[in-house]
Amino acid sequence: MTVSSPNTIEIKLDRLIDEMRFLKSRTIAFDTRLCAIEAYIKLSEPSEQQPDRKFTPLLAAALFAIGAAVGATLTRLYLGI
Repeated sequence: MTVSSPNTIEIKLDRLIDEMRFLKSRTIAFDTRLCAIEAYIKLSEPSEQQPDRKFTPLLAAALFAIGAAVGATLTRLYLGI
């Protein structure tokens, strides 16, 4: 393992923070689009044929897992650990 100077570590942390902010903005955009799609489906289907909304917690768990994996990967990439 190599020792980095404090400035190098700060630069890597800044890049990591920027990447995480980007990921957060993309997740918010995805969630917004998903809500719009759900609203469209609700309007286009008769109410008695609507499926249960059980997929939403599963989708939230999947998004969390993806975010955690991306965060861990970015941490390893930028910090070299």
